[in-house]
Amino acid sequence: MERYLHIEKINLKYNIPLHILISMFLLLVSPLLLGVANLEARDTAKVLEMYAALIGIVLLPPVFLPEQDHDIRELVYTKYVNGAEVYLVRFFGNMLLLAVLLGLYVAMLAHNGCEFPAVRYFFGTLAEMLFMGSLGLFFYGLCDNLVIGYMAPIVYYIAAIGGGEKWLKMFYPFSMVRGNYGEKVWLALGAAVLAGAGIWFRCRRRA
Repeated sequence: MERYLHIEKINLKYNIPLHILISMFLLLVSPLLLGVANLEARDTAKVLEMYAALIGIVLLPPVFLPEQDHDIRELVYTKYVNGAEVYLVRFFGNMLLLAVLLGLYVAMLAHNGCEFPAVRYFFGTLAEMLFMGSLGLFFYGLCDNLVIGYMAPIVYYIAAIGGGEKWLKMFYPFSMVRGNYGEKVWLALGAAVLAGAGIWFRCRRRA
């Protein structure tokens, strides 16, 4: 356990601070960009699904970022033997950060008089965050390129906005706006598969 805490401590100190600040900035400026007071459930879902969920793209793909330096990559595999452990600790640590930031944002919406099922919307939005972030993580692990890791979920997001419900089906990210929740279960399952596959690909790429 001490080793895992040390991994997360290093992650918080050196790897993820800028990404946390960007995520916080995106959430803090939302009142200036969107109406976030006295919203009905449908409009609240739109804010959460189409705006707040974007921080999943910011926080999850950088799980592999330190190992862009090949010397650090060799050190990780030499020191920890199983690089997957390092990536999983970072992934779950970043996932916890997402949950905390989202929880604070949901609390802010409720405080501002928005009417919505808070717990249901929290988990639905978190599922979308994890799916988009894990999609980026998968392509980063597959291609060893952070830019591609960011571009893949952005393309997915744009496709969804551009009428992707017909093609994305159960992986359509904006289902709560339509009053549906079943797609969120698929997004959560998809996130688990994508994250696992991304870490597997990354562990195979030791050179």
